[in-house]
Amino acid sequence: MTTNLQFDIQRRIVSHMTTKSWNTIPHVSYLYEPDITDFYNEYEKFNHTSVKKISFNTIMLRTIVEGLKSAPSLNATLSYHPKKIKGTLTLHENINVSLPWLLPDGKMITPVIIHTENKTLTGLSSSISEMRKRISHTNIDELLYKAALQDTISELKKMHLGIIRRILAAQLGPQPMKGLTGKEKNKYYNSPEMHLSSRNLTRGTVTISNIGSIYKEQTGCFALLEIIPPQVFAVGLGAIQEKPGVYINDDGVKTIGIRKTLPLCLAFDHRAVDFSTLIPFLKTMDQIFQSPDIIYTW
Repeated sequence: MTTNLQFDIQRRIVSHMTTKSWNTIPHVSYLYEPDITDFYNEYEKFNHTSVKKISFNTIMLRTIVEGLKSAPSLNATLSYHPKKIKGTLTLHENINVSLPWLLPDGKMITPVIIHTENKTLTGLSSSISEMRKRISHTNIDELLYKAALQDTISELKKMHLGIIRRILAAQLGPQPMKGLTGKEKNKYYNSPEMHLSSRNLTRGTVTISNIGSIYKEQTGCFALLEIIPPQVFAVGLGAIQEKPGVYINDDGVKTIGIRKTLPLCLAFDHRAVDFSTLIPFLKTMDQIFQSPDIIYTW
């Protein structure tokens, strides 16, 4: 027996964005696998003394943001015209993180946490908690419909007339995309609860995805992940794993022992940057993992 599952609005938008990503972006990926043993131990000490507990996801988010401060060309968006062979890379002062978020029904959206470059660990944690609360009050289908509508209008303003076919398919196809109407729409938008708007999905300058939080027992890692255009950089975190490794013990002697490692996939748009752009990012990350006391200043 076979079952045909028609794409809902969330799956249709994901398929559109990922197809656009792979059709237009020459992806390059680098597997970064730092030893985070000392860093993780310091994190546990920090949480033991902290008034407000900080998740490991939050502290890694802050760590990656520090890396991005050292490599501003990664926190950027690209406008590229293949026929004219012209491109413009726009570097952003604000680091707005697109954070893939798994919903209770198994669907996923990518809300944006803005201005992470200025947030303390407590501030980041509060922003994530606030995002979780707003998501719980959000009609996801309506949110995605509005985001798709905004993207369509943006493409039309750029005179990308091919978008007309997408409009016709979305509105006249067997499963037309529709938003809320009538009393249902009025009730939703006049509700006192804060919910996400389309702007909460479209202002990202970089994507940080954490599959390690979904399945902590996994032993694999990201090999490649898509970059959300017009962004030029994406980070995929795996789960913490224990592996044999060389390290310097308390006596200053190199030795072999069980170490904690964290695989990160770093994907960048080769039209916009080269591997050399990653070097300051990697060096900053290495310094943090080697001198984890810095987290007390965050």
